[in-house]
Amino acid sequence: MLMHAKSTLGMLENPPKSALSLAIVRALTVVSPNTPLLDAIALMTSSAGYSDDFKRSETCDPNHVWVADKEHILGVLTVGKVVHLSANPAALPQLSLPQVLVPPLAILSESALLDGDPPADFWRSPPTVPIAVVDEQRHLVGMITRDSVLTAIAATLADPPTAPNSSSPPAPIPTQDETSSPRSPLSVLNVEAMFDTLLAGYWDWDIPTNQAYLSPGFKQMFGYADHELPNVPETWQNLIFPEDLPKVKASFEHHVASHGSEPFDHEVRYRHKNGATIWVNCVGEVVAWDAQGQPLRMIGCHIDITQQKQAELEMRQTKEELENFFTVALDLLCIADTQGYFRRVNRTWETILGYLPADLEGQSFLAFVHPDDVEETQAAIAQLSNQERVQSFVNRYRCRDGSYRYIEWYSQPQGDLIYAAARDITEQRQLEMKLRRREAHLKTAQRIAGLGSWEYDLPTGQITWSDEVFEILGRDPALGAPNYAELLTIYHPEDQAYHDLVVQEAIRTQQPYDLDLRAYHPDGTLVYLQARGEPIFNATGELVQLVGILLDITERKRAEAQLLQTSAQLAASNDELEAFAYSVSHDLRAPLRAIEGFSQALLEDYGDQFDDSGRKYFDRIGHNVGRMNDLISDLLALSRVSRSAMTGTSVNLSHLVSAEIAELQTIHPDRQVELVVPPQVIAWGDATLLSLVISNLVQNAWKFTQHHPTARIELGQCDRGEQPTYFIRDDGAGFDMAHADMLFGVFQRLHNMTEFPGTGVGLATVKRIIQRHGGNVWATGAVEQGATIYFSLPVTSGTGMSPGGQHHHDSA
Repeated sequence: MLMHAKSTLGMLENPPKSALSLAIVRALTVVSPNTPLLDAIALMTSSAGYSDDFKRSETCDPNHVWVADKEHILGVLTVGKVVHLSANPAALPQLSLPQVLVPPLAILSESALLDGDPPADFWRSPPTVPIAVVDEQRHLVGMITRDSVLTAIAATLADPPTAPNSSSPPAPIPTQDETSSPRSPLSVLNVEAMFDTLLAGYWDWDIPTNQAYLSPGFKQMFGYADHELPNVPETWQNLIFPEDLPKVKASFEHHVASHGSEPFDHEVRYRHKNGATIWVNCVGEVVAWDAQGQPLRMIGCHIDITQQKQAELEMRQTKEELENFFTVALDLLCIADTQGYFRRVNRTWETILGYLPADLEGQSFLAFVHPDDVEETQAAIAQLSNQERVQSFVNRYRCRDGSYRYIEWYSQPQGDLIYAAARDITEQRQLEMKLRRREAHLKTAQRIAGLGSWEYDLPTGQITWSDEVFEILGRDPALGAPNYAELLTIYHPEDQAYHDLVVQEAIRTQQPYDLDLRAYHPDGTLVYLQARGEPIFNATGELVQLVGILLDITERKRAEAQLLQTSAQLAASNDELEAFAYSVSHDLRAPLRAIEGFSQALLEDYGDQFDDSGRKYFDRIGHNVGRMNDLISDLLALSRVSRSAMTGTSVNLSHLVSAEIAELQTIHPDRQVELVVPPQVIAWGDATLLSLVISNLVQNAWKFTQHHPTARIELGQCDRGEQPTYFIRDDGAGFDMAHADMLFGVFQRLHNMTEFPGTGVGLATVKRIIQRHGGNVWATGAVEQGATIYFSLPVTSGTGMSPGGQHHHDSA
């Protein structure tokens, strides 16, 4: 560490070739580039194989393994490099020897070196960086380092003892007037000039007398002139940091104890005259010993390495900052190589994918990529291998649990290494896919429903249409959406002013609108549309847009027109039918009365002329005339049900049932009937019509239980769904559920007339009344097990009243 410039060697006065020859280290280990990296490491003298102890070494052994391909020298593997690589042991088996070589600082021919012509950069190289030395055939014969050369030069500075008495003191330290010294083939002036040129302070210590010489460059290094500091050992001891002094003394003791084999070389701090801290590389060597092996003379130099130390400090701080950033970054960070292997990853990989750094480092990252993304990933690696940056590249990575997540990469190559940052965009990608699906579904729904969406930007007047709006209006999408003025011309002339009025009013009032209008296709086809719009405001509350939908209601309009026409025809037909039924029913009574009257007249005037058979015929005529009268009365009642006005009110069904049963018991006092009627079963509807419903249902129950010695008739309520539901139940003849649909038809009967007389109109009347109320009616039953007739009545919201009272819940 004594020299840093090529000119230094030129300042030596004919240095002996033997010294430089001695500087060449010839015991080298040379391997081929195909040697496995771990095998090359094992060849190092200090490694004795690859071990954890070696990985934890804090110093770099100077051993080297050279790699040569015949006469071509590829580089050198140093212990320092191995220590660096051992920080990631998982990667070592994956690396090849050429990937980790340190290229030689220079390649010197042995003859040029002995002629004293090393390269200029040699003197500025680190102490142990090797330089290859080759013979005339370019074969490696050895290497030199700055330390090996300086050691050889230092040996030339030492004098052999000049007197047989080894205890006598050495010659006095020469002055500047002296141009030669019997102790050294170099002049002192030349030596001092050499060291001062290198910004290195030279010192010479006569150990037995404790006399020292400190060169002017030594003193100047700390801000002092030559005369300001005395040439005594205490001078440097007073300038050195007290805490560093023990280290220097210990180094000297080890150097002496090893008889110079252990170098005196350390980095310490000195205090500058202005108070600044000066870092110094202090190097020295005992160059004279007495017969008993005690040191007589030691020479050395101080090299100012303050800038280097500051750079190291800044680098260390930068490294710590980067390390902190690497540790706390929320993104995925990694260092990989262009061969496809992870060198280092941060802890975020564990947070996002579930892998510890040790699970990934040294592994091929393609092993974690989704099979469908491997080809694209390989293309990205090739791009990085060509020293091209890769940005916004997305692939899927397998998590520890087997699932995959989408990762977006930003990668920068630097030589054989790749520095990459990535982020997990799985949720973003899933949201994008969901939005795309929704957009596709929306487009499909708009197409199926004939529904389009639009936007009208008020500041710019720009109109935007969805694809379906173009379809609805028959406009070529290549033309784009029209402006507002052109849009009005598409509408029917009678609707243009109205549409513009509605839109302008919506803008003025900032309220939604909904209108129907007509439009023409370019081919003249007329379509009916429903247009809805809503205002959109910005953050300051200013109206900036109208957005809305356009619905093709052409088919609906046609259906409505057809329905209106059909309804009108049906209403007319119903009016005609009911008028006809009323007229027929009314007009039939006259001939029936005539038949009945003349039959009675014949019996009264000529009754004695008829035998029993004749009188029976007259009885049958009278019975059928009565039945015909009943049919006519029921038809007239059914007709009135359909035409009469309705008035809603609260109706107590319990009272109606009880009154109807009381009247029937008066007519048939011998009947044994159990009546179950809760006191307050309330319904809402027309009182007259609901009275007719109860009358028909109770009479039905009374009639169909007449053949049983005892009977049971029950009124109840069993709300189902939103509408209150009521029922009349009996335990009479019942019916077969296979014919339940026939119960409510006009003139439909499930029993013989002789067994259960009736017209077959009663339940049809009940059904029509309940349907007019907006309810429903149905029945359940079984032969000889009774029947239950249910009917529901909606709650009338206008009354604010819900039918209530006691409920008798149906258990059927």
